[in-house]
Amino acid sequence: MVFCVEGASEEAYLRAILNYRYDDAFAFVFWRSRGSKSSLRNLIEHVRLRLRDGEDPGDGVWIVCDTDQNSIHSALLEEWLDDDEELHHAALTDPCLEFWLILHYAQAPVSAGARQAEKELRGHMPGYRKGRPLPADLISRVDDAVRHERRRTGGADRARVWPRERSSQMPALIIWLDRLRASSRLVR
Repeated sequence: MVFCVEGASEEAYLRAILNYRYDDAFAFVFWRSRGSKSSLRNLIEHVRLRLRDGEDPGDGVWIVCDTDQNSIHSALLEEWLDDDEELHHAALTDPCLEFWLILHYAQAPVSAGARQAEKELRGHMPGYRKGRPLPADLISRVDDAVRHERRRTGGADRARVWPRERSSQMPALIIWLDRLRASSRLVR
């Protein structure tokens, strides 16, 4: 499966779940957009280009990013998701990935903005630094984070293309990966 991520923190999280949760059972491929701008628009265009060039998307392509300054691209995201509902997926977090990481430790983050979320996360993970490898302890709490977020949002994994304020669509990604792992075990 392919991931197109906004930043190093999103990639670090995905690498950590691959390693600690899924025991490297999958082959994650990261398609990196060139240039310093990693807006949602650039991620979508990068995926379209790679697919047009015939690159193999494996089981699916996931765009993982935050909503920060990306809301102007919500219609483009909806169009991209509708282009191929089986292949195209997105997991966005408002306001930032750190909000999702807090949910691994707390039922309801108090942070409203990205800076506040980073500070709140450091209360649970004093050594946290954006883009750095994440500990196994964090990943051991993924089920808690999914449960916390589903409880907070009424169980809607992706009721809308754009996440609600102060919410994450990461549970949809985790559930998708869990199902994929379960189906691959059945095939063996």
